[in-house]
Amino acid sequence: MNLSAYLTATVLLPARLARRGLQAGAWMGTTVLDTTVTGAAAVTGVGMNLATAPLRGGTVSARDMAREFLGGAPSRRYWRGNDRIWMEVRGLDTPDGPRIGTAVLAAVRDLPGVTAVQLNHALSRIVATVGDETPALTQLGDTVSGAENSVRAPEPEQPLDLPGDDVVLAGRVAALATTGLGLGVSVAAAALRLPQLSVAVASAVISADYQPRIRRLVEHRLGPESTDVVLATAEAAILTLTQNPTLLAVNVLLRATLTAETWSARQAWHRTEPNLAPHAGDNHPPEHPHRPRSLPVGPLEHHANRSVVAAPAAAAVAGAATGDAGLAGTALIVAAPAATRTARESFAATLSRGLADRHRMLPLRPQALRHLDRVDTVVIDPQTLTPPGPDAAVLDYLRRAGIRTIGLKSPAMGDGQTTFDELHEPTDTTPDTALHDAVEQLQSRGATVAVIAAHAPHALAAADVSIGILGDQAPPWYADLLVDDPATAWRILCAVPAARTASRRGVELSTGSSLLGAVLLLTSIPFRGTEPLTGGAAAGLWIGHRLARRTLDDPLTEHEHEHPHADAHRTLRDRVQQAERFAVALPGVGRVPIPTPEQTAYLAALAVLVGLQIIDWPVALVIVAGYIVTTTGRRRPSRTPAPSAA
Repeated sequence: MNLSAYLTATVLLPARLARRGLQAGAWMGTTVLDTTVTGAAAVTGVGMNLATAPLRGGTVSARDMAREFLGGAPSRRYWRGNDRIWMEVRGLDTPDGPRIGTAVLAAVRDLPGVTAVQLNHALSRIVATVGDETPALTQLGDTVSGAENSVRAPEPEQPLDLPGDDVVLAGRVAALATTGLGLGVSVAAAALRLPQLSVAVASAVISADYQPRIRRLVEHRLGPESTDVVLATAEAAILTLTQNPTLLAVNVLLRATLTAETWSARQAWHRTEPNLAPHAGDNHPPEHPHRPRSLPVGPLEHHANRSVVAAPAAAAVAGAATGDAGLAGTALIVAAPAATRTARESFAATLSRGLADRHRMLPLRPQALRHLDRVDTVVIDPQTLTPPGPDAAVLDYLRRAGIRTIGLKSPAMGDGQTTFDELHEPTDTTPDTALHDAVEQLQSRGATVAVIAAHAPHALAAADVSIGILGDQAPPWYADLLVDDPATAWRILCAVPAARTASRRGVELSTGSSLLGAVLLLTSIPFRGTEPLTGGAAAGLWIGHRLARRTLDDPLTEHEHEHPHADAHRTLRDRVQQAERFAVALPGVGRVPIPTPEQTAYLAALAVLVGLQIIDWPVALVIVAGYIVTTTGRRRPSRTPAPSAA
């Protein structure tokens, strides 16, 4: 131990605080400006589309969308452009699917103005090429609906959304607009000192929004997109009545981030569709594999399962002990895991937008990026390994991150086979069958599997996260994410450690904010009930965005052996030395960690604040516990990198 290090840390504490404050302010300003510009573009684009839909013969109007968002029948999805119409076909994944497909093809071919028709089972779309005499979208929708009903009776089912569909972006914009309107009204009401409701009345809506189990129940009834709009509108209304502009501001940033993600995906669809359309017909029935085991839960799901039990228990205890229903509602709010959701959504949305804008990725199913933190195994099609790229070095980096790499034995790979952790022997003439068998075996062992392939529909459909590489042949329609460069696929996989970090920090923030809220409830310190939740949600939003931007900004070549890759071994050595340096040896116990100089400086500053009665000691204790836990976790030496598999 060195006393000068502790004195230096104490002296430099104000500078460190100022630097971090400037970093946070710069991030906030950049994010607000960026999301405001993108959100304004999205609002303008959707508004023009909805306003001119009747003039263009559109099948979806604002009234139809409002009916769907309120639990009515979902609107038929479509996209129109480049002399083509992509129209949703329902029932292709049912036993009557082949008959429905045949009936729809025959009916659409007979429409005047239609020059060619293709059926895409994977996306549940019919692609009609039109000439000068273009059929109205309402006519095409009625024709498809009539063909479906001629085979089977109409049944409610959730539509498969594509990035180009207006309904998805309209829902995002509606949620952003309502939340932004609520923020403005709330600020004005607070400035005018108008009467307000107790925050406890918002407990039910906040719990439904942030508790995953409750949210899934609503999604089962309304669908994911409608649930998002309904909960955003309800939360904006109730937070406006309770005059809570800070939480509304956090929600506005989250909604703007999600809207920007959807807008970038829409632009990627417009850019990629001309290359996809010539191969739109997949000519085989849809693949709907059954996972041999349920998808393993991640850290966020573990925390959500705990909080969904703890929240009603805390509310019941608080209500029974005090007889105050308002206090019980506050306990529900305190236990809501807001930071977990904002951290994951911010990370996934920022990563998706960056990959779409910078690397031409097309997210057909963007929900796959929300599963990156659970991926522990990747199955790779040998056709995607194209030396002399950085593939072997990237595979080694993934292995060091704890991700097992699985491949197929292939003479074309040569010495590249030694870079895999496990090689499967092809038992069939088609690589797709071998890859699919490997995916099922790994999933049956409890693994969360990602697949990178170019022409393996069965394996891509069975994977938990599937990345398809576009080429000269038919696109891999069953992939969640489409890329035109293998390097982009490696970049997505290299984001797995950052996704895990975002989830872990989200859990830490959620736990800390709930603990702080519990302490405030047990003391006489006055608070409204949403302060810890708001702070945790804002911090999760910031951390997710920052981690995604770092992942996007890091050059992929840093994963090569010739580059230091953040000096992995040197960093590990420094962490071990730091852990040994700031520890004391106790007889019979061993080396016990002690606070580092930075931790000591923060503890001293907190002691001064408590002594000056600027903050109370319960709050200081919670801050101390959370700070030591998080910083200790960051400086704990990680496992030694695993050697490359021979």
